[in-house]
Amino acid sequence: MIEGRISQLDLENRSAVVVEENGNQIQVNFALRTNVEVIEDETVGLMGGELEDLEEGYYVEIEVASKNDDGSIICDSIACVS
Repeated sequence: MIEGRISQLDLENRSAVVVEENGNQIQVNFALRTNVEVIEDETVGLMGGELEDLEEGYYVEIEVASKNDDGSIICDSIACVS
């Protein structure tokens, strides 16, 4: 699992850059069937969402499906925790 803050989000290309606490930047590519969970405002619990619900600045936890040769990852699941 990778945890960090979304610093760049490119919905058109289904990708993002996530910065970990140590400053490490990770290129994330979202598969067509990536599971997205976002915080529900009223209960502050997680609910199903869409890629379009994510925003730059959100702190997220990412489940890695696979790693590419260039060091980028393909995301299986992403949960917004802030």
